[in-house]
Amino acid sequence: MKKIASSLLAVLALAGTALPSAVVHAEDNTVQVKQLPKRKTQALSESAGRAITKAYDLFGKEDYKGALEILLDMSPRDGYDKAYVDRFIGTIYYYQEKYDQSLQYLKRSADSEQLNQSEQESALRQVGQMLQQREKWRESLTYLQKWMDYSGKESADVFTMMAQAHYQLKQLDKVVPLADKAIGLYKKPNKNPYVLKLAAYFDRKMYKPMVPVLEELVKLEPKDKQWWMQLGQTYMLVNNTDKALATYDLAYKQGFLDKENEGKVLAQLFASQDVPYKSALIQEKFMKAGIIPETEQSLSTLANTWHNAKELDKAIAYYGRAGEAGKEGKHFLKQGNLLLEQEKYDSAITALTKAINAGNLSQPGRAHLALAQAYFFKKSYLDAIKQIRLAKKYDDTKKTATSWEGYVREEATRKGVNL
Repeated sequence: MKKIASSLLAVLALAGTALPSAVVHAEDNTVQVKQLPKRKTQALSESAGRAITKAYDLFGKEDYKGALEILLDMSPRDGYDKAYVDRFIGTIYYYQEKYDQSLQYLKRSADSEQLNQSEQESALRQVGQMLQQREKWRESLTYLQKWMDYSGKESADVFTMMAQAHYQLKQLDKVVPLADKAIGLYKKPNKNPYVLKLAAYFDRKMYKPMVPVLEELVKLEPKDKQWWMQLGQTYMLVNNTDKALATYDLAYKQGFLDKENEGKVLAQLFASQDVPYKSALIQEKFMKAGIIPETEQSLSTLANTWHNAKELDKAIAYYGRAGEAGKEGKHFLKQGNLLLEQEKYDSAITALTKAINAGNLSQPGRAHLALAQAYFFKKSYLDAIKQIRLAKKYDDTKKTATSWEGYVREEATRKGVNL
């Protein structure tokens, strides 16, 4: 809560001069929408004026205790004097940060309806704003509406406060219209009504209308990471994968993505759009930076992505690392099969042997068959036959292994190898 700078304080005249406001209002965002009859200007009585002048002198010197002693010792009659004194007391309590006492006196002053035009406007708005700060949402709405009715004015700040009050009261359908009015009145864009609109839509699971709100927030605060992240996530919620990818990619290029889940989301988006190479590059970069940990799962995902991108050497390397990280034979089996395709038989034998030795393959017969092929192409026919016999023990590979056995024996005989 801000205090008015002491340099702005002027000497209080005896009649009809406004006290300094306890809360500063931004009139630049306020418009007069209808003209209302002006109140007749009232003046302080002579005796009240003398006491208030003394109190104001002390107030200007920041002697709030001395000023209060004078004001609390006064016994003004009902009417303008009393309303003015109550408002002054409320203002001093505000400066002392005694907000409950301040609100009590400011509210009593406003409720009396004895103040002059500008004073009454200021008092109503101050009370509404202070009630909001005290989280008395319903009462705040009452006084803010009174301010609009009394002044004939509309204010972006007041509409924002009213939208906030309705949001806190879970009256979500009333938030967006008020926020839109605030947005229309702010001369310099203010993010607060946009955030209230966003919250009101999100709480009702209305994801589609969240998109234009977030697009505006990205324009207003392009350096604020949270809006980029929320916009990308919302695009995904409405199944607009293209724009989700574009948003995350722009955020990445600006250096906003620095968490594990953020890197994974961008990688998944590239993969879902059939761009596995970029997906793999993102995963690898985040992994090397230590943002994505090198777990069995992350290494396996990266290996699969490089595989899909047809970068087989990288896929082979990461399948091996995934196997070592998790001691899972399935990763070594994939590594071995790729090495077999590349005719790197010694390396394939090493990987496939690791796959079998891990002992946790769902289809071990296939590993034995692959190992048999590697031995066969190395012309190690006896080792190939041993693996074929092991493959014949499993129902899913028995038929293929039997067929292969005949072929291997025939080839070995042709080469003069006695099995």
